[in-house]
Amino acid sequence: MKKTIAEIADMIPVLNDISEWGDVALTGVCFDTRQIKAGDLFVPFIGESRDGHAFVKDAHEAGASAAFWQKDVPNPPAGLPVLMVEDTLTALQDLAKAYLQEVNPKTIAITGSNGKTTTKDIMAAIAASKYRVHKTGGNFNNHIGLPFTILSMPRDTEVAVLEMGMNHRHEIEVLTKIVNPDIALITNVGEAHLEHLGSREEIAKAKMEITAGLASTSLLVYPSEEELLKPLITDQYRVATFGEKGDLHPLMMRTEMEGTSFTTNVAPEVEIFVPIVGEHNVFNTMAAMLAANELGISALDVKEALANMERSNSRLEWLVGTKGSDILNDAYNSSPTALMAVLKTFMHLEAPNKKKFVVVADMLELGEDADTFHYNAGKSIEKGSIDKVFAYGNHIEAFAKAATEQIGEENVFYFETKEALKNELLSQVTGDEYIMVKGSYGMGLKDVVAVLTEE
Repeated sequence: MKKTIAEIADMIPVLNDISEWGDVALTGVCFDTRQIKAGDLFVPFIGESRDGHAFVKDAHEAGASAAFWQKDVPNPPAGLPVLMVEDTLTALQDLAKAYLQEVNPKTIAITGSNGKTTTKDIMAAIAASKYRVHKTGGNFNNHIGLPFTILSMPRDTEVAVLEMGMNHRHEIEVLTKIVNPDIALITNVGEAHLEHLGSREEIAKAKMEITAGLASTSLLVYPSEEELLKPLITDQYRVATFGEKGDLHPLMMRTEMEGTSFTTNVAPEVEIFVPIVGEHNVFNTMAAMLAANELGISALDVKEALANMERSNSRLEWLVGTKGSDILNDAYNSSPTALMAVLKTFMHLEAPNKKKFVVVADMLELGEDADTFHYNAGKSIEKGSIDKVFAYGNHIEAFAKAATEQIGEENVFYFETKEALKNELLSQVTGDEYIMVKGSYGMGLKDVVAVLTEE
């Protein structure tokens, strides 16, 4: 975004006289004084522990050309270019909405319990085969991050791929009304934030808030197997589904170490390779393909685009382990849906002359039904598909119990401490193993990965 203060004042309500600074040029937006660049508009927020208005002078000294100032905050700095607004967050969101309308790209909004970032990367790679694309970077997908993403968008952007995250109800509703998406994608409805929302039904309602910004010409893409979404669908927008029984569905899937190959009913002659581990990423790709079709991008175009795609830092990656073992590292986070998806991929992975070890830790924030979720995840292990399970944590004991029923007590090891887990793993690894590691970040399985990758 490159605007003068006077142009900003034409885009959003500004309550003070800015004529003195009207010609001052703004070239970006920032809300962290440690990251200020010359020409930035600094946006201070009032938080629980501190007020960003206290740093406006620091921001100016660091190079900011101007700052918002919330009307009910006393003592705006004299002599500095400030734009007084009713509420700094609302002003940021309104500015993003106005700028998005001005640039007017095709907008694709993506939400879901799991797979948002991966689907965003896939979608952006596909769209970039035909258009100039801007996408959400990092985890800038909330009420502050989304406006920042939009305001960082080049003026020549033709397609904006925007990720939308949430922790509570009505958060996605705010985001979608900023964007008014041409296409909205829901990847799935899982158990993330179950502790906050109480049930998967409420999570489904939260994800469906994305439709609040859709017009009658907009398209909603959602998974065909997700029964909780179907009663919430209306005729206020168009729909398309992906999945085993979707409008777009796979005819063949082949799991490989570096990704998955598949064909679809729409173009059975085109075999597409997704260079990301996990069968579930086939479905993420199919969601993106439905959106791509709206942009006039064919299955053959998709195949070519994904051959060279770049993605955000991997949360599911292969590492070289001790003694030559191979580690499938997914220790960043976990939920029942995500765990079972990775387990399915790992179980189906061809592993000639390799043993398969699964290392798992507690899935957090699941509420009172945590043990049931852990047990059901363990029950998803298919007999003969996994050689050994190593489980650490409190609730994961239920996973270990279910795994014992599937592959035998002699092949399941449960630990109350991480040290005991590490010691037993190191004693059993010989170098001819594929080792899958997954757990919520708070369980610290990254420490286990570090031990397994020490030379």
